[in-house]
Amino acid sequence: MRFHFALAVLAALGLLTRSIEAADYTYPYRDPYLATATSAILGNDEATARVESNVLRVPGLAGRNKLPGLEGRGDVNLAFYRQKQPAPLLFILAGVGSNPYFGVGPYLATLFYRAGSHVVILPSPMNWNFALAASRSGAPGYTPEDARDLYDVMQKTLTTLRDRYDVKPTAIGFLGVSLGALEGAYLSVIDADEGKIGIAKYLLVNPPIDLHYALKKIDEWSRLAQKLGPERSRELVSQALAIVDTFADEKPDDPAVIDRLAKKFAGFTTEELQYLIAETLQSQLYELIYVTQVIQDQNVLTAPKDDMRKRLQEAKSFTLVDYYWKIAVPLWRKHLGDLQADPESLLQRSSLAPIMDRLRSNPRVHILHNVDDFLVERKSIEALKEALGDQVTLYPYGGHLGNLWYPENKKTILRFFLPE
Repeated sequence: MRFHFALAVLAALGLLTRSIEAADYTYPYRDPYLATATSAILGNDEATARVESNVLRVPGLAGRNKLPGLEGRGDVNLAFYRQKQPAPLLFILAGVGSNPYFGVGPYLATLFYRAGSHVVILPSPMNWNFALAASRSGAPGYTPEDARDLYDVMQKTLTTLRDRYDVKPTAIGFLGVSLGALEGAYLSVIDADEGKIGIAKYLLVNPPIDLHYALKKIDEWSRLAQKLGPERSRELVSQALAIVDTFADEKPDDPAVIDRLAKKFAGFTTEELQYLIAETLQSQLYELIYVTQVIQDQNVLTAPKDDMRKRLQEAKSFTLVDYYWKIAVPLWRKHLGDLQADPESLLQRSSLAPIMDRLRSNPRVHILHNVDDFLVERKSIEALKEALGDQVTLYPYGGHLGNLWYPENKKTILRFFLPE
């Protein structure tokens, strides 16, 4: 009976699908790194800024509002897009370090707001604001605990929306991308057990399946800086930023605009694109590291504690691997009461495998993934599809989030939450 119920729900959602065959998918970019680069301008649309949104603040953890140098910053900051009539509410959570005001989050929020939905963009747990205001461990990155912290923030958000704006959603959905998708998978387990929010649908786009594998890839590409040399590394970042800036006034999901962008990025080598992707994923890491050391100083920064500028500058030398091994893992062991926990096992416990059975039994959860996503092993993609069947839709191309703008993908995402 459960199986037939799951089929009925998925059919009703319009996503009872097979893997998308390459011959049927006309996405134009076969290089996964170039495909990924096309997402670089999704936060650039001037129209995004014209969509009315509110800075929403919800109470943070006790004691976090008066930490030295961070006084008055202990609330969780979110972006809220409000409809004037009763409407569904969509929570959006983007990838590592993202904030609610720039990038993929506002792009997706604009799509759903224009389609008639309330939207709240959550900060990534790996964002400094979340670490300060909502992370109980003070060192986010351990997915089960991050999801618990997110769940608490979402409940506070709903209370704030009801009390301050008289918003009573007709339904609640969750859209997570990249690391936000992995965290959303764990949220689905919590809400299935506790039902304090009642999330009706989860769409999870390009979740990292094995965090340890993804982390190794990012670290490998970060270390390309040694091969490129400091001057070329800085030059690459400047060139990439200059390219993105030239599209600041363009419509970010216009295929013609994307094609012009792709032609500019096509001038970079594969290694150069890999380095730029790693730099992008780690671009906000230094702020997170600074905040973790204000919450609980582990003496990993040598600059004086009262010299914010020098400590932030020093934190820029840290990679994601440095963060996990030198900062996060020691604090997770303490927080979890498991002082001998193996670092790799902690990352495995943060990945999708431990909750795969729970996802399979929850027809509210659907995953969109790209077969050529370089942050996931091909065998892991195949195992995911085998385990979850029609709860997974696979696209042959797109790299990591590189097809969010593509008309077919955009339509699928909108239709999942707002059927025509």
